[in-house]
Amino acid sequence: MKLSRPLLLFDLEATGLQIESARVIEFAAIRLEPSGSRTSFQTLVNPEEPIPQEVQQITGIGDADVSDSPTFRDLADKISELLDDADLGGYNAANFDVPLLRAEYGRLRRPLPGPYDRVVLDALEILRKHEIRNLDWAHRYYFGTSIPEAHRALADVEATETILFEQTRRYGLAGSAHDVVVALRHPYLDSKRKLRVEDDDIIVCFGKFAGKSLRQINQDEPTYLDWMVETLDPEIADIVRITREQFPKPAPPPPARTDPSRRRIG
Repeated sequence: MKLSRPLLLFDLEATGLQIESARVIEFAAIRLEPSGSRTSFQTLVNPEEPIPQEVQQITGIGDADVSDSPTFRDLADKISELLDDADLGGYNAANFDVPLLRAEYGRLRRPLPGPYDRVVLDALEILRKHEIRNLDWAHRYYFGTSIPEAHRALADVEATETILFEQTRRYGLAGSAHDVVVALRHPYLDSKRKLRVEDDDIIVCFGKFAGKSLRQINQDEPTYLDWMVETLDPEIADIVRITREQFPKPAPPPPARTDPSRRRIG
């Protein structure tokens, strides 16, 4: 690959996966110049809010680590210098890192620095384009051979069975199918990561109520839960419906009181 302009390869660690609410806690970049020179930059970032426990476990970055680190506001000019005339690159950068970086600048009421015609070179997009991760690929990955009679229904089902049980053995995925799915998604409850568990509450991770619990929404604006049940993916709608059924029912209004001194005439 020959560079026609600088290429900034970068990665962000953040407080979560929702662009609207996540805050950067680490920024690292390698800038490649058309001349062949290469410079790197890395810094922790104070998100000015607590780092969720699950993020601390995944990244190893805790609140104490970032307490004396610069905020994104402090770093914006430095990062702008790296972005200024460069194309961008990363792994899943087009779907996560670039939108989150744009959101952080947006909170400062600044546009994302860089040329209007920049491109984002995403290694994940290249992988998806050139490596077909189908069932036969998975069988070759785990067992070293292709599926006999691939793309015939029974052969594919038998291959799926052997792959699933090999995965549970290799990765130590113990328990029932339900247990495995719960462990894989934790702390999220659904495959699209729109709902997550926090203590004894279920937290919404999207939209105008992002960060609020279903319990709180049920108290403040119960019609929003109606919208979720009627509009969203059935997987999410079922979770909302079942959860709402467990909430205490509102007390019925007291019966209207009549004034005994007012007697009915006639």
